[in-house]
Amino acid sequence: MTIRRPGRPEPRVVDGLVSFAATTVDITAAPEDGPHLLYRAARRLCDAAGPHAVLGQDAGELTACLEPGLHARMFVSTEMRRDVAETSLLRLSLRMSGTAPTASLGRWAQVWHRQPLSPQEVERVANELPLMSAVVDRLRDGKPLAGFAVVVTGHFLTDLVHLVRCLAELGAPLDAMTVLRKDYAYQWRHRVHGYLDELGVRVRDSTDPDAVLAHTARARRLGLRCLALDDGGYVAPALLRQVAHEDTPQHAEAGVWAGVVEQTMSGIYQLRGRERELPFPVFSVAQSRVKGRIESYWIAEKAVSTALDLLPTLKIEGQPALVIGYGNVGAQIAALLSQRRMRVAVHDADILRLIDAHESGYTTARDLDVLLARHTPLLVFGATGRTSMSTREFETLTRPTYLASVSSRDIEFDLPALAALASKETPSRATHLPSGTHRLPRGVDVTVLAGGMPVNFHETDSISNLHSDLVYAGVLTGACAIATRPAPAGLDPVWADTVLEESGLLQDYYERYGPAPTGNPVHAG
Repeated sequence: MTIRRPGRPEPRVVDGLVSFAATTVDITAAPEDGPHLLYRAARRLCDAAGPHAVLGQDAGELTACLEPGLHARMFVSTEMRRDVAETSLLRLSLRMSGTAPTASLGRWAQVWHRQPLSPQEVERVANELPLMSAVVDRLRDGKPLAGFAVVVTGHFLTDLVHLVRCLAELGAPLDAMTVLRKDYAYQWRHRVHGYLDELGVRVRDSTDPDAVLAHTARARRLGLRCLALDDGGYVAPALLRQVAHEDTPQHAEAGVWAGVVEQTMSGIYQLRGRERELPFPVFSVAQSRVKGRIESYWIAEKAVSTALDLLPTLKIEGQPALVIGYGNVGAQIAALLSQRRMRVAVHDADILRLIDAHESGYTTARDLDVLLARHTPLLVFGATGRTSMSTREFETLTRPTYLASVSSRDIEFDLPALAALASKETPSRATHLPSGTHRLPRGVDVTVLAGGMPVNFHETDSISNLHSDLVYAGVLTGACAIATRPAPAGLDPVWADTVLEESGLLQDYYERYGPAPTGNPVHAG
C-alpha cells in the first residue's frame, strides 16, 4: 500500500472544461483493509464508466479512463490513530485530469463517495443508538417482520443504516426492502447510499410517483405483505390514490398492505378527512407522547440555532419574531426565541393552541395578516407542516424578513407565489440580491433560509443519533405491532400511544438517561 498524503490543488477550468480535479473519502477501518477498499472503489468507478474503462496500475496508484479525455488516478493514504491502534483513518483519493465538462465531475465524485460504511463505522453508529438495539433484543424472537417487504422513507443519515440493520434482525428480508431517499445534502448521504447498495436494498427517490406501486407489485410476486416506515406522507397518500381507482390493478395491489408507521405530522395532515378510506392501520408515532414530549425540544433547538447562524450579522435581541404553528415543536421554538431575548408572537389556526400561546405571554391574533402587520417580524418560523404563508401573507410584509421552515419538506412557504410576486418588481431594482432573497413590489426583501427546506436539516445531520434513537425505536416498535397485533384499519393515535407506553421503551429510556442511569453513557461520534 502506498502511503501518501494527497495535496489539495484547485481544479483549473477553461471554457467550461476541467483540466484537473480531486476529491477524497475518509474511512475508519483497519490499516490492512486499505488496498482492498481502494480496489473496490476503483472497480465501482469503472463499472459506472462502462466497458471501455480498463483498470490499470502505475507507480502504486490505480488508473482508469472514465470518459474520452478524462483520466483518473486513485490511491489510498493512512493516518494512524494513537488512541485506537487497530483502526486508522484511510483516505481514498481520486484525481481526474484531462478535459471534460465540469457538469460531469459531480457524477464521478458521487460514485467515488458511494463508499459503504466500514464494520468499524457501523459498530460506532450502533453504539450511538442503544434504544433501537434494545427494541430488537425485546422483539427479535419469532422474527416478526419475516413475512414483510418493508419500505423505509429516510433521510440519508447514519442512523438509517442501523434502522435497516434492525429491520433485518427482526426478519425483514433485505432483498425485498425499498428505501425512499429524501434528498438533502447530508455529509454522509453517498456513503449511506453505498452501504444500502451493498446490502442489496433497493433505493428510489421519495418523489418518484411509481416507487410505492413498484414495491407493492414486487412484494406480491414474492408472496410477501407490505409494511412502511414513513417520514413525511410519501406512502399512505399514494396508496389512497390507488385505492380510489377501484377498476384498476393498482386497487388490488393495495390489499397487500398490512399498515404504515408515520412519524411526521406532515404525513398525518395529508390523511386528515380520509381516515375512513384507509384499508390498513396507520401507527402514528407523529402524534404520540413519546415524540411530542421529548423529541420536540431537540428539533426546535437545532432549528433555532441553525436559522440564527444563517442570518447575516444582526442584533436579534429585542427584534420581533413570529412562530406560525404552536404545536409541540412550535411551542419549543417560541420558548427558545424568548430565551434569546427576541419579542415573540405566535399564530395558530387552532383556537385552543392560540389561547395557550396567549396565556403563555406571547403576542397573538386570530388573523395572521393582522399579526404580520402589527408585529412586523424580522424572523418567521413556519412549523405547521402545511403551507402557512402565501401571496396574501407575503403582501402584508413591510420590512426585510427572513423565513425559516421546520416542516418535513418545502411546503411551509408558498415559494412559487413568492417568486411570482418578486417577478412584478422592476428588474433593475432587484439586481444583486443575495441567494434566496426576493424583492417584492413595495421594495421589501424576503429571504427564504435553506431554500425553503427545513432549517434543522440544512447542511447538517439534524439532531444527533443519540436523539433520533428514541423516535426510531418507536418506529421499530410500531412496525412490529402492525405485524403481530392486528388493529382496525384507520388512524388511531391512542393505539400507538398504548403500544409505545406498554413496550418498555420509555422505561429503557429513563433507566439509561434518568436520575440514576444504570448503563454506561454513550457519546455521539
